[in-house]
Amino acid sequence: YILLVFAGLNFLTQAQISISSSNMPVSGDSARLSLPLLTSLFHSSNTNYTLTGANFMWKFDSLNTNKQMVRQFVPSFSTPYFFYFFFPKYGEKIQDSVPLPAIPLGSVSLSIKDVYNFYKKVSTTSFNAEGTGMSVIGIPIAGTYSDEDELYKFPLNYGDRDSTTFKLSTPTTTLIPFVYKKGGYRITEADGWGYVSTPMGTQPCLRVITTQYSIDTIIITTPLFKLPFQNYVRSYQWLTLGEKVPYFEVNGTLIAGIFIPNEVRYRDVPRSFVGIKENENQFALGIYPNPATTELNIVVPKNKELNLEIFSATGQLIVKKSIQNNELMNQHSIDISKMAQGLYSGTLSDGKSVQNFKFIKQ
Repeated sequence: YILLVFAGLNFLTQAQISISSSNMPVSGDSARLSLPLLTSLFHSSNTNYTLTGANFMWKFDSLNTNKQMVRQFVPSFSTPYFFYFFFPKYGEKIQDSVPLPAIPLGSVSLSIKDVYNFYKKVSTTSFNAEGTGMSVIGIPIAGTYSDEDELYKFPLNYGDRDSTTFKLSTPTTTLIPFVYKKGGYRITEADGWGYVSTPMGTQPCLRVITTQYSIDTIIITTPLFKLPFQNYVRSYQWLTLGEKVPYFEVNGTLIAGIFIPNEVRYRDVPRSFVGIKENENQFALGIYPNPATTELNIVVPKNKELNLEIFSATGQLIVKKSIQNNELMNQHSIDISKMAQGLYSGTLSDGKSVQNFKFIKQ
């Protein structure tokens, strides 16, 4: 009996892992990730991702995946921005192009493409964002930090919490009258440990929440134009010892203090997909107001029959109904007056594909 007790204590001690610099990616690493349907995060058999604690078991086995991606960390010399970021810094392409409003830049329109983030391990103490490379109207420029963004500090253990500041800017040059600035602070907290389970398997983990509070500004110097915008983003991450990237994560934005998830991804192996897929062509022509108080209006194409479902933040099905349109009516009002305040997710489906949406009930 005593031996069993000590064996159990040893198991729990091993489960409470510590994240160090050696658990971060390096140049040449790559990782395949699956991106599940956002609605599958709220399946009744999955754990509420906001729950946490010591020796906690998070189960996300019912994630329904329909696409994958590969994160690749490449040497800086293999990127278009090698003359800005030298070894030991390395990059990761995060966007092919940035959607922007029509901002005239003299005789041409502003375009931002081939966006890379660059990283560096600072000895054994931290994992830092070193800068951002982007192609602006075809010219490669770099934003570098005068105050580096420390993504993680090491060792990272359960109960740790830190706050760091950052400040980034592209150079002001006569070559291109464009400046991008970013400044704010990051709070990172390790608020749980235990085991996390996904369709990939089960691993001992450290649960981390990292939140970026940033004000970003696009500046056109000729003619003078400034576009500041709030960039508050949060990531719930489950870190393991062997994967170099989060084993499971939920990413999203903060609006009026409410977290709105917009992406789920987990470490995985190559898979093939069948069945209903998320629709790139939106069913809804409009969903308003957002935030809403008493009713939510949904405008859809005429002569289109759709199924509507609305879920609470914990995955409870609140509304399920069929939307049938004719030549006279394509706007539908959903009574939400009796719903509790908070974040809700919804789906519109025609049986072949599905559109996800989110709204806030005030």
